[in-house]
Amino acid sequence: MKVAGIDIDKNVIRVVELQKGMRTFSVAGSFSVPVQNGNLPEALKEVSKKIADAEVVASFDSRDISFRTLNLPITDIKKIEKTIPFEVEELLPFPIDELIIDYQVLKKGEKETTVGIVAAKKERIKAQIELLSAGGIDPKVINITPSALSAIANHYLKDEKGVYAVVYHGASDVDIGIFENGGLRFFRNIPLIGEWERDVCNTLYIFQATVRKDIERIYLCGSSEKDDVLKKEFASLCGIEPVQIDFSKDTEIRVDTEYAKALGLALREAEGKGFGINLRKGDLAYKKEGAETKKRLRYTIIFGGIVAFLLILNLSVKYYMVESRYLAVTNEIRRNFNEALPDVKKIINEEQQLKSAAAEAKKKIRLLGGRIKGDVTALDLFKEVTERMPAEQKVILFEFSLEGDKIRLSGETTSFEAADKIKEGLSKSSFFKEVTLSDAKIGAEQNKIKFRINITLHEAI
Repeated sequence: MKVAGIDIDKNVIRVVELQKGMRTFSVAGSFSVPVQNGNLPEALKEVSKKIADAEVVASFDSRDISFRTLNLPITDIKKIEKTIPFEVEELLPFPIDELIIDYQVLKKGEKETTVGIVAAKKERIKAQIELLSAGGIDPKVINITPSALSAIANHYLKDEKGVYAVVYHGASDVDIGIFENGGLRFFRNIPLIGEWERDVCNTLYIFQATVRKDIERIYLCGSSEKDDVLKKEFASLCGIEPVQIDFSKDTEIRVDTEYAKALGLALREAEGKGFGINLRKGDLAYKKEGAETKKRLRYTIIFGGIVAFLLILNLSVKYYMVESRYLAVTNEIRRNFNEALPDVKKIINEEQQLKSAAAEAKKKIRLLGGRIKGDVTALDLFKEVTERMPAEQKVILFEFSLEGDKIRLSGETTSFEAADKIKEGLSKSSFFKEVTLSDAKIGAEQNKIKFRINITLHEAI
């Protein structure tokens, strides 16, 4: 994107075009068009041919603006916006509805805010827009010299500290911006009539006396025809020898000093740093911006619709593919289930039914002596139990239950002593880790003892 700053001077129009990249800027071109016989529209037509694809920031005559700095005892931006029109109405001898007002916060404290306010008559701004329009130029922004000087200070004097002045020398007037640590604090326009050099120095003296701070340096830019004279005059009258701003030290943004104002206007729009206002407000606002915004919004909606359609299509295709794979897997599971369990007619949940069938099969394998783990089977353990029963005692087993590493026995013998001998015999087995006689009592028949024995194995099977 290109941004063109247009400085409309008395006898010449100066233009600087900046090419705006992602994070950098470079000069796309700079040129001047002379104003022949005061015919500004013709000169502007020549300019418009060369900047057809650029956003335009045009200058507004500093003599037609009122610049004020105000200290407001509030910090809320919304309250500041509501307060400014009333403050301006008291300062200027014009009805508020005849003015275009813009402002920018210069300094914000804990309890107060310093704002720079610019006001200009609506009819003068309208005349400027109509003049530019007659030359085929529709500026996005109407800005002023203080903004240009502020952008130059923030770009070329960004390391400067303290209080300093930037003086722009034009064909018919001088613009003075006074800065503190890069922030604009004061602005004045002085016509090139009479002892204007003394007026410049008096302006600096009055500022110093008002704020009780010394201006340490003066920087010059603009027309270089009288540089040597100006430096001597300022050194003599103000006691400070001015320094010309070096516009060649930036390799990407390098122009001659006479293009300073046009460069500053373009820089303020491109970088957005420093003091900046736009007098195209209200019913004089940039109309094309609204149309372009609607156009961008329309394209955004269309693009968003296309993206949404593609997203839905992509999700639909993925869903169809997943659904197809799911059905294929489900059918394969059902086929394997029917092959594994052909006698099951009612299928509810293949996974749970297969797990239940497998668990049941394992139980049957254990009961049938299948080796579930290691070399020991359920039949081996049953054999061990029977062989450990005392031969001289009559023993009847009612229950042999094996679950993991636990065996539960219940049976009947002839006496309590016989029950103890059964426990002792089982305890001698190398298979059994622990044997407990959990219950022994006289049965229904007085000569028989019922017992329960719990056995813990060394290892579960």
